[in-house]
Amino acid sequence: MEPHFFCVARVYGPLATLLLAVFLFIPSPGSAADDLGALIDRSDSPGEAEELFEELAVLREHKIPVNTASEAELLRLPFLSVVEIRRISAYTETGSLENEADLALLVGQETAALISPFLDFSVPVDAPGPKKADRLSVRAISRWYTENPERRGITIDKYAGSNDKFYNRLDVTYGGLGVYGVMEKDIGEEDIADFSSLSIGLKTEGPLRQLVVGNYKVSVGQGLLLGQGRYLSKGVDPLGVSLRGAMVKPYSSAAEYGFMQGVGAVVSPGSFDLMGFYSDNRVDASVDEGMVTTIRTSGYHRTESERLHDDNVRERVHGGAVRYRFGGGDISGSAGLNVLRYRYGLPLEDAGGAEGWQDGMSVDVSLLAGETNVFGEVARAGNDMPVSWIVGSGFPIAPGVESVVSVRDYHRDYFSPFASAFAERGDAAANEEGYYAGLKARVLRNLQVGASYDMFRFPAAGSRYGLSASGEEAKVTVAWKPIPSLAWDLMLLRQDKGREERFEEELEYSTVVPYVTNRYRLELEARLARWLSLKGRGEFKQVRARFPAADELYFGRLLFTQAALKSGGLSLKGRFTLFSTDGYDAVVYAYEDDLPYVFNLQGYYGSGRSMFVVLNWKLARFVQLSGKYEQAWYDDRDDYSSGYDLRPGSSPASWHLGCIINL
Repeated sequence: MEPHFFCVARVYGPLATLLLAVFLFIPSPGSAADDLGALIDRSDSPGEAEELFEELAVLREHKIPVNTASEAELLRLPFLSVVEIRRISAYTETGSLENEADLALLVGQETAALISPFLDFSVPVDAPGPKKADRLSVRAISRWYTENPERRGITIDKYAGSNDKFYNRLDVTYGGLGVYGVMEKDIGEEDIADFSSLSIGLKTEGPLRQLVVGNYKVSVGQGLLLGQGRYLSKGVDPLGVSLRGAMVKPYSSAAEYGFMQGVGAVVSPGSFDLMGFYSDNRVDASVDEGMVTTIRTSGYHRTESERLHDDNVRERVHGGAVRYRFGGGDISGSAGLNVLRYRYGLPLEDAGGAEGWQDGMSVDVSLLAGETNVFGEVARAGNDMPVSWIVGSGFPIAPGVESVVSVRDYHRDYFSPFASAFAERGDAAANEEGYYAGLKARVLRNLQVGASYDMFRFPAAGSRYGLSASGEEAKVTVAWKPIPSLAWDLMLLRQDKGREERFEEELEYSTVVPYVTNRYRLELEARLARWLSLKGRGEFKQVRARFPAADELYFGRLLFTQAALKSGGLSLKGRFTLFSTDGYDAVVYAYEDDLPYVFNLQGYYGSGRSMFVVLNWKLARFVQLSGKYEQAWYDDRDDYSSGYDLRPGSSPASWHLGCIINL
């Protein structure tokens, strides 16, 4: 593959140079479109980004009125820091933000472009008739996906269902009342409603702030005890340490694990927020000799074995939180006490095999003094109630320069099945210590730099001998718009991370192997006209594994070019990618455009080429049709994937069709 890869690069190199020159000298109007994909693209781990896409889809239709919004409403946007929210609120107390340019003066050009599609900049006026927020809104989404060739499990009848994936969703909202229903069937599953979800949510301005019945999520503090609202993983946003947002909220994702099922409510008398919830759910689990060894999160029910694990363990959870909000003006904040009780139908191995009800509790605090935010949480949970904690502070260090520092110490034996903490290794708030510093600077009006450094240690690097390991990660991102029609994005990363490995020589033994990763990525996007934009990226990844006998090197390379056309209600986007990796440790990730509200962080592994084409057509004011075709050609294999998911041939393809109706 290597000669072919660089041969293509030599052929297209002069053309790329010519196009670059054209981009630099042809003026064209700028774009206020958000680039959420580019933000998430900065990580190899998407977190729960697909659910974030779905929640932002609701906000795109029901925008936040920025000039009258409370700080709690602005907290629904995960891209704003508490300091930036305070800055916006202070500005709108005496003035109004009229457009994205005004907002950029407060939060920077990149952040303003990211959040503007979810904000309403109009200045409210008193007028008779129903308010826009009180009008009935209906949104229906249907999608169909299929692959060619079919997976081996389908052709030999090991999968019960067809070679089709179906997704159907219906959202109905009126004022503060919302009803959200989802049905999904994965490829190989038999039932078209293999997964179904229903959630009814109510928001009011009175003492009963929120009520949710059905499926919902719960988040408190920094996610050490309950963190089901954390969307972005470490490294996506250099300032994105603190977890914040609604305490309970309706669940409308197709992910089949990570939510409560029952009822949750928030009551706010005076300066207090009181939250309570009860959940009685069933989860997929692997059971061995009467003990739950693994909670299965894939949601697949295709084979006889997978169907035996379908909802085979009962999960009961209840708990609550008391939060006191204090202060005003330059000093304000909140302090909370959170409690949790849960029980599984069988003993849980991760909880030490303990039977019966398990308890957890935490205390959290968030204090805002001027433009300095201090936050933290201390939690106890697990068999012997060990302690995990995190504290941090976000503050400006110069005009246009925001920073955050944090320290975390997650006990090796801490366990909460609903945790989602800021962490390098997983998100369970266990078995990790770390020191983190992040910085985001507006060097110029059109130049933004992000940087982060994380030093971490794992008390137990593996499950066999419990050897400890340590590491560090440094990351720099640079976003530059020399002219409105041209954007550069640079990412540099170096990570040194220990991993426990087992070896069999004269004697079997385990040791910690350091893996040193260097990544270099440069991306260019240019808008040649209102109807045409081009994007290109080159990425190089080097992984050095320092084994006891000798070092081993793995390389990953990726090069893609993309074009997007838009005319009226019709848009077309296509990408061609070259990739080459030496091993799975060198896999290269890239965010890939898909149907509206679909998240796809593609991992490129092996050697070959791929392409996709996405078409969106706004057929009418309330109807949008979309489709995607993608195909890959591998040079290093005769079959794609393995086991029952094996697809014969080296050039797998897929189709994805969708329809959205907004009334």
